[in-house]
Amino acid sequence: MKKDDTTPYHHGNLRAELLKTAAQELQSVGVEKLSMRAVSRALGVSQSAPFRHFKNKNELLTALVEKGFSQLAQYQRRAKKDLTPTEALSAMGIAYVNFACTHPELFKLMFSSQIYCEQNDGLSESKGEAFSGGEAFNELLGIVEEGIQQGYFQERPVQEVAFAAWSIVHGLAYLTIDYSRIGIPKDATHHLVQSALDVFMRGVSAEEK
Repeated sequence: MKKDDTTPYHHGNLRAELLKTAAQELQSVGVEKLSMRAVSRALGVSQSAPFRHFKNKNELLTALVEKGFSQLAQYQRRAKKDLTPTEALSAMGIAYVNFACTHPELFKLMFSSQIYCEQNDGLSESKGEAFSGGEAFNELLGIVEEGIQQGYFQERPVQEVAFAAWSIVHGLAYLTIDYSRIGIPKDATHHLVQSALDVFMRGVSAEEK
């Protein structure tokens, strides 16, 4: 039996369920084939129900992106817990790549220029930063700053080191997602990611502590 607009989902749970189902559909069919109708059908609600929470598909995608960045920040927070800055920076890089591999379609969507530009047109710089992953990037900034202050990393501008680290793991994430296209065996990707991060860590580390 299909649910209609009078089900409990309509009284506070429908938005969350729509996002959960949309994420599953995104992973299954990709962003181009994802539709409000398909999400409604998969969840078992009327086709009009999603429009009570999202004006259109793009607004639904934007909500998925915001949730994705929040999840990424959680991955990073868990990864760095109780570690030294050197260990934490490497662990956060691995967590970033793991997130991308676990949610490849969402990860690609999160960095879609079309979604970002449409939603941030005319917004202030601070709001744009918040949408584009400020929470996740702040986790990285925090551990880099801590590492410099404690003497683990070289004395360099915090944002420059953080941006360099982000650039490397972001590239690694995309390469790992598409490993089959470049001939990297799946069971070798973790080792390659760790090796690349080790090279970076040697480049930014101060004297060993």
